[in-house]
Amino acid sequence: MLRHLLGLLVGIALAPLLWIAVSWSAGELPGLLEGGVSVAAVAAAVLLVLVGFACAYLAAARVSPLTAGAAGLPLAALALWPAVHPASLASALSWLNPESFVYPGGPGVSVALPLGALLLFSAALPGRWRSPAEAGPAMMAAPWERVHGPREELPEPPVGDTVPEVPGRRTATEVWEPREGDPARTTTPFSRGEGGWTPLDGESGRRD
Repeated sequence: MLRHLLGLLVGIALAPLLWIAVSWSAGELPGLLEGGVSVAAVAAAVLLVLVGFACAYLAAARVSPLTAGAAGLPLAALALWPAVHPASLASALSWLNPESFVYPGGPGVSVALPLGALLLFSAALPGRWRSPAEAGPAMMAAPWERVHGPREELPEPPVGDTVPEVPGRRTATEVWEPREGDPARTTTPFSRGEGGWTPLDGESGRRD
């Protein structure tokens, strides 16, 4: 609760600063685009970059979503006010010079409106309303675990010889030694002589 209260106060304090920065920078930036390099034009470009970084941080950082909402709502409202109800704008801001750069309806509308919409949309995401302690493990989890939950862990296989012994089956370390008269014996030594190939272990293999 304290986190959201502080975020609301910070967002309310940032809203006028963002509007002033955007309104002034948008009015001075065309001078840089037209080729007239001046201190005011360069400062306007740098200030717009800083405003973009600040709004991106408010939209993506693990801070209270009320910070982004309280800062984005006034930006969007001031940008849309001249188009929605111009009569109330003139009566409510009669004390302000219409030629001032902070007056709604100036060149800053084209920048303030998308920034305000971005901040409001980021504040409306359900995941932004979780506390950092609750959102931390969820963000560190794999995408499958975020949707379906943690996977079941398979038991680790036992260490050692896990191959079952099959009766009559020779292992890889056992030497194959055919017995005498073994019908499975398929290798017989031969000797090459004048009469061709003859076995060595038979009577026919003896040479005179």
